[in-house]
Amino acid sequence: MANLTLAEQYTLRAWTGRVVGEVLSEVYGVDTLGIVTNKTFICSSLVGGIEAAFLSRRGGLSRVVTAITESPDDAEKAVEVLKDVDFIMLAYGGEADGPTNKALTEAFLKAAARAGLRADYFFHVRIWVPGFVKEVISSSSEVAEHLEEKSNGTFTFDLDKGLFIFHSVDVEKGKIITEAIMNVPLTHEHLDLLKRSL
Repeated sequence: MANLTLAEQYTLRAWTGRVVGEVLSEVYGVDTLGIVTNKTFICSSLVGGIEAAFLSRRGGLSRVVTAITESPDDAEKAVEVLKDVDFIMLAYGGEADGPTNKALTEAFLKAAARAGLRADYFFHVRIWVPGFVKEVISSSSEVAEHLEEKSNGTFTFDLDKGLFIFHSVDVEKGKIITEAIMNVPLTHEHLDLLKRSL
């Protein structure tokens, strides 16, 4: 984060939000989108970008719902807020450190499993690549079984090729199976900001 100004961080999230929101609308077949995030400036700008792009692609005729978890204790309330949506993105990252994002991810997925949420899930790269979701699946049979019934997704990136790579994520008997389903080329500005943010 130190290599970008806060203003550049916002611009990076606008670019990323546009790509993710459009793909969620067009590729994953999402009807109503819920996003759970933490209370940071950078995550807020990402969420706004995703939701705006998603709604734009739907002509403003779809629905978005946002929930915030500042601590693991907020997970059950967030699950209640998101109980009627079809697809939930866990958008933890930004200014929060790894242990915080891991704890929020674990708390939300456990609360969602207990509540039997009907939604499928999409995991932000900042919690997918560090393995936070995988660790929760490995340590919680309840979460693993909950996710087995879902059509989940995530995205990663290839900086050398200038791509966002979107994946399906299936859980079978506690094992995770991913498959790349779409590549999205990044603009020069988006790629430059992304490289400098890491």
